[in-house]
Amino acid sequence: MESVSVKYGSPDNPLKLGDITIECYVLEDGERVLLYSDIQSAMGFASGGSMVAGKNRLELFASRNRIAQNIPRHIQLKLESPIEIKKPSGAKAYALPAEVLPALCEAVVAAARMGVLQEQQLFIAHQCEVLLSGLSRVGIIALVDEATGYQRYREEQALQKILDAYILPEHRPWMKAVPVEFFQEMFRVFGWQHKAGNRGPRYAGKLVRNLIYRHLPKPVLPKLDEMNPSLPNYQRKYRHHQLLTEGFGLEHFRSQMSGVMALLRASNNRNEFNRLYLRAYGGQLDLDLGDG
Repeated sequence: MESVSVKYGSPDNPLKLGDITIECYVLEDGERVLLYSDIQSAMGFASGGSMVAGKNRLELFASRNRIAQNIPRHIQLKLESPIEIKKPSGAKAYALPAEVLPALCEAVVAAARMGVLQEQQLFIAHQCEVLLSGLSRVGIIALVDEATGYQRYREEQALQKILDAYILPEHRPWMKAVPVEFFQEMFRVFGWQHKAGNRGPRYAGKLVRNLIYRHLPKPVLPKLDEMNPSLPNYQRKYRHHQLLTEGFGLEHFRSQMSGVMALLRASNNRNEFNRLYLRAYGGQLDLDLGDG
């Protein structure tokens, strides 16, 4: 099969997740892909290695029953059929659709929780947890688009499709979208007193904005702010999540919230949380938290 030329992306602008880098590209048909060898390295596999039964280390690992049982069939098929791409330099390499990485990481973490991994494979599970802290099936597409510069060239129609997928034309009735535990953990880590019905310092709302909403695809938060502006009393008529679609919008919101909650649970104070956040998302919190 003839190799596929990439349309956007460069080895000089990889996807960055903390200290992990993965070459990423957008193909002519809009498919977002990640370099196969970089996926292996990011997950903790040694480079190279001989083939066994016609499979390399990653494919062989994923085909084992303890892992494969947690991988959706359509993802398994993509993993078994890597795409040969022609990089900007003309060099050929193999790549996988971007959504394979988070799905594969979720399968490995699930296997670890089931206790079916071998001891030497636990490092791979740890690497997958680190990757999942900065990824989601939806979020990785936005990350690839940003790294490759593809978002600068997307047609207005493509941007509108994202907004249509994430945002409702009008708000839905209020429902609890953030569990009480999330705020309990946030207040504990940042040293705020938590009481039932306590809204907490205004910094708490800013923190949720930076930790969750800013990780949705770039056009989403500005559109939410436009549709649901801040009032003179610094409140909004609705909760932003009331404008998110049940599918992509709330799914990504909940996925991001789960990743942040895992970091909060693992932290004893705000400094520890900032270090974990930096490692998982590759950037400090863009917020002066003050003393609350």
